[in-house]
Amino acid sequence: MPHFSTLAYASVVEPMRICNQLMGEDRYHWVTIGAEAVVRSSDGLTASVEQNLALPHGLDALIVCGSQSPSQSDASITSWLKGQISSFGWIAGIASGVWPLVEAGLLNGRKASLPPIPSRLKDSCKTIKQSADLFSVDQSVWSCRGGSAAQDMMLFRISLAESVSVSEMIAQTITRYRVGEPTPGVRKHPDEALKREVPVIYEAVQLMEANIEEPLTTDDLAQHLDISRRQLERLFKKHLDSVPSKYYVQIRLEIARQLLLSTSVSITEIALRCGFSSGAHFSTSYRAMYQLTPSEERSSH
Repeated sequence: MPHFSTLAYASVVEPMRICNQLMGEDRYHWVTIGAEAVVRSSDGLTASVEQNLALPHGLDALIVCGSQSPSQSDASITSWLKGQISSFGWIAGIASGVWPLVEAGLLNGRKASLPPIPSRLKDSCKTIKQSADLFSVDQSVWSCRGGSAAQDMMLFRISLAESVSVSEMIAQTITRYRVGEPTPGVRKHPDEALKREVPVIYEAVQLMEANIEEPLTTDDLAQHLDISRRQLERLFKKHLDSVPSKYYVQIRLEIARQLLLSTSVSITEIALRCGFSSGAHFSTSYRAMYQLTPSEERSSH
């Protein structure tokens, strides 16, 4: 919406972007929709709109992002929303983005977290179960007061779609960014373009992922791929900014972290399952990547 909150917008998008990064695949994709080609935020920044209201969108969810101090509602968005309600499986309003939902009748009889109510909508809000929570969940319609609370709402949404452990990993990553702690080395993943152009790299990564408990050596990988070790290392350095041995360890540590946060399997057993010769070796490698030991990671969750 015009005069949208950039803080709220970033709080919605960042958890999805970090989830894609941590999961190593595009679990979430988002597009911006608006009534105008360019929409200006409340602090003067502009956002290019990728799809206008007239186009069919084929999306699973809709998040209406408004300003925390709106001067008026956008009638065109409200009118469009009334005809699109059945097109989305999940709808959320953030800050003044809640008001189009109110005007469309989507919050009647529902629990909702509302920003300060404009006088023109006081009668319309009488049937809404107003909540003091920063965000509210009522089946497929959610609402949020705005600001950084949108981040909490999205983390909760991701915990339902993925798992609580994934949501916690995202929150931990965001916290590291916020306080300036070293960020764990995130490996680059072969995308579709690289898969087509240099298929040997994609095949190497597949071999790594298929041999976790008993890791292959770099020479083994090169032999399976029918190329020299030196050529394999040169390709990894050029396209993935790493070497095969380090990249392999990152894959195994990522899997170990998932086991650590989502199961009760012992740390020693996780170490063995992920190809580490001992608990001490596993702990040293884990700390080098995540800045804390496996036991510290598990106890913090």
